[in-house]
Amino acid sequence: MHRKLAPALLIALFVPSVRAPCDPPVLKRSEIVFMYASTPEAYKAYGATFVAWGGAETPEKVKMHRDLGIRSTGSVWCLTAGAKELHDSALLREAVAIDIEGKPIAVPWLFDHVYQGQKTEFGNTNHPAFREHVKSEVRRVMAAGADGLHVDDHLGVASPAHWYGGGFDEYSLAGFRDYLKRKAPGEKLEAAGVSNLETFDYRELVRRHAKTREEVNRKAGEIPLFDLWKSFHLEAAADFIVELRRAAAEAAGHSVLLSANACLGNDAHHFVVPRLTHVVCEVWFNADRGTEALDGALKAYAAARSLGRPLACTASGHDWAHVKSRGAEELARFWVALTYAHGERFMVPHPSRQWCFNEKLGTHWYEAPIEEYAPVFRFIRENASLLDDFEQADGVKVTAPASVISTARRKGRCTVVHVVNRDYDAGADRMREGTNLKIGIPAAQAEGCAQVRLIRLGVDPVSVPVERKGDEAVAVLPSLSLWGLLVFEAASPGLQKEPAAPGGAAGP
Repeated sequence: MHRKLAPALLIALFVPSVRAPCDPPVLKRSEIVFMYASTPEAYKAYGATFVAWGGAETPEKVKMHRDLGIRSTGSVWCLTAGAKELHDSALLREAVAIDIEGKPIAVPWLFDHVYQGQKTEFGNTNHPAFREHVKSEVRRVMAAGADGLHVDDHLGVASPAHWYGGGFDEYSLAGFRDYLKRKAPGEKLEAAGVSNLETFDYRELVRRHAKTREEVNRKAGEIPLFDLWKSFHLEAAADFIVELRRAAAEAAGHSVLLSANACLGNDAHHFVVPRLTHVVCEVWFNADRGTEALDGALKAYAAARSLGRPLACTASGHDWAHVKSRGAEELARFWVALTYAHGERFMVPHPSRQWCFNEKLGTHWYEAPIEEYAPVFRFIRENASLLDDFEQADGVKVTAPASVISTARRKGRCTVVHVVNRDYDAGADRMREGTNLKIGIPAAQAEGCAQVRLIRLGVDPVSVPVERKGDEAVAVLPSLSLWGLLVFEAASPGLQKEPAAPGGAAGP
């Protein structure tokens, strides 16, 4: 444990400007991330390097992870105090999100979490009692000195304000008045009929247009200032996460990493990202459509790159429910390959507690077989030098058959083309093997390459010839089951490149 520092000094040292870039990234491209804590045996099977979503709340757990060379985290929930805690505490029941009628709002996806008649209701992260509840949890989970803090459901009351007609409590209304003073153009306030911000009650304005939660949701676009109302809540939620990092650093006695379950690709979740060191979240793979509807995942990868924060992701609860019910392990392995091929990290499917959700069963769990998934993660570790520090090769157009997804990543004069098979047979849960797949890149990126290394999951590395066809350099993959790496190492100007020798997975 590090010596405790004064809170003011901790804040100055450990909470950087919210817009400061993370350089270098806190997660390597080859990082092997567990979502939840697991056993030493499981960690060793996968080559784990990081546990992202809590599980290191005691000195013994922190030490165990450090002895294994694994960074660990504590985790808190900004969503709710929980049904039992709400039942037991009148103060926390007062600190829940309320709608325009003053009624508490239950969390829709926790419909099955009820304690002695008490539903699970959204916590109000603008209410002092709930804020202190969350901070006390931060102090508890970080007291052992974990490396980072993960915040689940970071939006807090901003979620019901954004989507469920909520956030109309006195603390939020007071915060909104201050926000309008700083952010609202005078003409916009005048158009909304606001003459005195000191006494302005946004509920009164809203009730002229919508008197129920349902009406607020339906008529949101017609309600004056509602865009600013949502932005206020989102910015307040993001600022609260910075406060939680301060509390975490004070409790741990050292600087801490900070992540949140921010759904990348959704603008409402992007407010918090500049405050984070990295993002840990679920993304949608639309498992029921095999490999044909990947927009949710691809959008998340693009957002991580655009926002400048590394991503460690897993599939949605619906996706994992599909894998569990269908035994679709090959489809899940495809998600792993796809994610690393785009420079991000897919969290290890948990051996005993992978979260699943659907409308029929609610929350349930999948015990992911280690033998089904460990080989793909060992492949990642074995080829770390071809992943770490490689960035998206903008301007390098890859030509490939429609049966694969290909990405080009570059470091210096080395271009690595990831080729991921998407020709999925859902009935058999397998990828149909591709043969003689022609993969082309601009010839300038393969200057001097007579051969390239081909490294595939489950197959010994080989060298394959490169042919110049017009402005393209083309290599042919003799076969591909799931995932392959084509390593083009261009010769330095004026030097003749020696052909690459077969075998080995060493990087450039």
